[in-house]
Parts: sequence; C-alpha cells; structure tokens
Amino acid sequence: MGTNWNLNDLYKGFDQEYQNDLKKLSDLVDSYAAFLEAGPKSDKDYVEGDIKFDEVLTVLVRGLASFASLTQSTDVSNNEALGYLSKISGIMRKLTAPSVKFSRYLATVDLDKLAKESDKVKLYLSNLKRAQKDAQHLLTEKEEVLYSKMQELASSSWGQVQQLATANLTAEVAGKEYTYSDLRALAYDYNPAIRKEAYEKELKAYESVENFVALGLTNIKREVNTMVELRGYKSALDKTLQQSRMSEKTLNAMIEAMKDYRPHFAKYLRAKAEYLGHKNGLPWYDLFAPVGELTKTYTYEEAQDLVLNAFGSYSEKLASFAKRAFDNDWIDVFPKKGKRGGAFCSNQPQIGQSRFMLNFTGSLDSVSTMAHELGHGYHGDVIKANAPLHWSYPMPLAETASIFCETIMTQYLLTQFTDPKDRLSILETGLQGDTQVIIDILSRFLFESKVFESATRPISKHEMKAWMIQAQKEAYTDGLDHDQLHPYMWLVKGHYYSAGLNYYNFPYAFGLLFGKGLYAQYLKNKEKFLKNYDDLLALTTKEDAETVAASMGIDITEKSFWLDSLEMIKKDIDEVVELFKL
Repeated sequence: MGTNWNLNDLYKGFDQEYQNDLKKLSDLVDSYAAFLEAGPKSDKDYVEGDIKFDEVLTVLVRGLASFASLTQSTDVSNNEALGYLSKISGIMRKLTAPSVKFSRYLATVDLDKLAKESDKVKLYLSNLKRAQKDAQHLLTEKEEVLYSKMQELASSSWGQVQQLATANLTAEVAGKEYTYSDLRALAYDYNPAIRKEAYEKELKAYESVENFVALGLTNIKREVNTMVELRGYKSALDKTLQQSRMSEKTLNAMIEAMKDYRPHFAKYLRAKAEYLGHKNGLPWYDLFAPVGELTKTYTYEEAQDLVLNAFGSYSEKLASFAKRAFDNDWIDVFPKKGKRGGAFCSNQPQIGQSRFMLNFTGSLDSVSTMAHELGHGYHGDVIKANAPLHWSYPMPLAETASIFCETIMTQYLLTQFTDPKDRLSILETGLQGDTQVIIDILSRFLFESKVFESATRPISKHEMKAWMIQAQKEAYTDGLDHDQLHPYMWLVKGHYYSAGLNYYNFPYAFGLLFGKGLYAQYLKNKEKFLKNYDDLLALTTKEDAETVAASMGIDITEKSFWLDSLEMIKKDIDEVVELFKL
C-alpha cells in the first residue's frame, strides 16, 4: 500500500500502448467526422450512428486525457503531459465543424417520435433534448472551429499560468521553507504564531505573481463574456445554469436562504474569536485554527481506519469501496513540490475505478477531505453501470455524495468522543467546512459576479483585491476582523480559471445543503433511504437537479428546503457557541 497513486490501469506511461490508443483516437475522430459530414440517410440511422461513435469516443478519450491530466496534476511542470493534452485537444478539434452541422440538424428532429423507433434514442432522450436546446447558441461551423483553436492559446493557457505560478511558490516560516500547498496547510497548525506568520508570508508571496495572474483571470473572464454575447446567452451565469441543469429559481432560493443565515455564522465566528483571545472579530489566519483539546493528528493509516469505520456505520458497500481505493493505490496522498494544491477525485468509469489527489496533513480536516473525495469516488462507482453518455453529472449534483460522506464522517466521530472539549473539536472542524461552503462560497459568488460585470475591459490587480475584500465583508459581515482579511482569494482558487466552468462556487453550497437534506431523510428511515440513494446517484447523470431532488420527494425551488438544511447547521453553531464557554 503506497502513498503515490498508481496509474497503471490507465497507462504505464506515454508508452507504445498510449501511442497506439492515441492513433486509435485520431482514426476514430476521422471516421466520426466523415460520418457526420456525410449527412443523414434517415433520422434513425444518423442519430443512432452519432450516439454509437460518441460512446466509443467517450471511453477512449477519457482514459487518454485523464492519464495526461493526472500525471500533470502531481507535476505541474511536466511538459510531456502538457504536450499530450494539447495533442488530444488538437485531435478532438477535428470534430468541431461536423458536430456543429449535426447539432443544427438535430434541432429539426422530432425526438419523441424517434425515441419510439430507437432504443438508443430512448436511452439518451434527455441528453438529445438538451443538445437541441444548446444548438440555439452555436456559432457558424467556421467560427466554432476558430474558437476551439484560439481557446487553447487563450483561456486554457491563462489557466495553466495560474497553476504554474502557485505550484512553484515557496516561503519561509519559522526558519523552514514551505511549498505553496504546505504553506496553506499551516492555517491548521496548533501554534497561533505559525498560523499568523504563514498567512503573512502567503500574502507576501503572492505579490511576486499577482500582476500576471490578474491579467490571466481578466482575459479568461473577458473571453467568456465575449463568447456569451456571441452565443446569445443572457449572461455567464445563464450559461452556467443551463450547464448545471438547474433553474434560476432554485439558485435564487438557495442564495437568499444563505444570506438569511449570515448572522448565525457571524455569531459562531465572533465566539471563536473570543475563545482565541481576539477582540475585533476573527482574523483570517485563525479561520481554521483548531479548538478544543482534541489535538491529535492522524497518520495516513489511522485516517484510513477512521474512514472505513465511519463508512461501515452507514453501509458495507460504501466501506468496501473505500477499502478498494486504499488497497489498490488509487490515492496520491501527501503534498510535494510541483504538485497542485487542494484535493480532487477523477472518476474513471471506463475501468471501473477512480483516482484521488489529496494534500494530506494529518489534521482532522484532512480526514474529512479524504471522506469527501471518496464520496465522489463512490458516486463514480455507482454511475459506472450507466451507459457511457451517462457518466457525467452537472456541477451542483457533483457534490451530493461527497458532502453526504463528510456528514457520515462527522457523525461517526461524534460517537467516538464523549468529552465536551473533544466534541467541540469535532463539531467546530465541521463548522469550519460549513462556513467555507456557505459563507466563503457566497463571497466567491459575489466576487465573480462583480468580475463578470466589469470584464469588458482590463481589470487591475488592485480592483480584484478591493472587490474580494468587499465580497468577504458582505458575506462574513462582522464575524471577521475587517483588517485581517484575504485579498488574494481570487489568486488562490483554481475554480476561477476555466472558461468552461464559470461560477464553480455555488455548486458546493448546493451540494452541502442538498447532502444535509438527504442525511436528514436517512435518519428518518434508514432502510428506505438505503434502497433509494444509489438510484438517486445514478439519476444525477441523466436528469436536471429539480427532477433528481423530486425523486426523493424534495422541492429545491422552494426557499423552505434550503432554510431547513441551514437550520441543521445552526444547531451545530448554537452547540459550539455554548461549548466555547466551557
């Protein structure tokens, strides 16, 4: 059992097998393009043919692209991996013009009628109807080809600039040099002087890269605004909601509920500030300060045992999945120089597996992150039985299983420790995460909205820092010390740096609150829930968010659902505030 992930089940390297599959991809794309360019002999043959080609392509390209991307994520300067990602993009671009032609044709087809004649069309009817709707926003074939070529040189490259700039940063704290990932992890250190120095050195380090990263973010958002206008969307948010298969009514209900509960989060943050000896609200560098007397840090092996026991308290199927991930080296565990910050799960349903990147530090939060990412993997384990074009879920529903598994972990930990000060440590660690996913996400949503509103011109680093501070003040209200905020959170978070995934913030809040709502249902009737939960996860790749929620009797367009979920967090806040007084 190692601590670096094993990618051999994908490929053993950029070897002959990889080259052979790359050639297969190129040949497949050529055949697919020729088929689409030839046009329909009949609606049934043309639509079914497109589906069959797309299924094979999905399997092949997922493996090739994932291997290169995963290789690069633990070594961001790996030019060979970057080169293959670029090569794959170049091959896939050959489908741009033929796909536009097919999409325009698809807009003329009576899909309900065709579904009665074709099992393939019936299987993917929801996908095809969404494609019909998306076809309204297509440019001409030549314009789509040009944009796909230029995007690689524009927004995609600017996103890589942010990764390179942050991954290679280092700073000295208490006489020791730290990489970017390690430096940010010091926010969880038990020594308050270390936390403060790390925060100050982190902000200082960003000064060396802020100019060109700000330029990168500006150019990405300006590109998005340009394309949104050309495609006829109302805004970048409108496009994101369509991608997310989520209605604006649902988003507004959730955001308004989040705003309503800001005073409760501020109450928690002020109480934590007093507990730590601060008088003007909590300084940013103590947001993740550990509290209580549960000072234990966990080895990777201890964290594995915790996860297996917690997951086993829910279901053996979930625990068995986690054990497979541990035993088969699906996880890249520890921080190292050149490795991306943060954590993620990459589902690989074509081989029935997943890969997980962590930056594990041994903190309780690291254990929670492990449970979170394994939740994504369990989601992937469920959907691997779906047809290939039902392997992808939209952003909001992507967080459902991960948040649910985090909740399982927190509830399990609470059964293991009975001392009130230990309970404080566990509950407060959970609240740190909840605060990030509700309040900090709100600040990111507000900030990104402001950037998009202004991204018709170059935006200076000074404006970005000012807008981020303003967004933090609006979201955290008086819970934080306004003289000790984080003006560079726009530079830290890679979620801002994708032209294809805008507003990759509110889906986390959706996932947290939807996951907590599901956990409440689980507590009411565990046997019934266990029968239905995997069906819900499988449905996430096929239907919109409202339909998926309705399958469990939930109406997410109503503010009341989100308020009920937030009320569960408020109970933890009220208990933690009382425990702070002990």
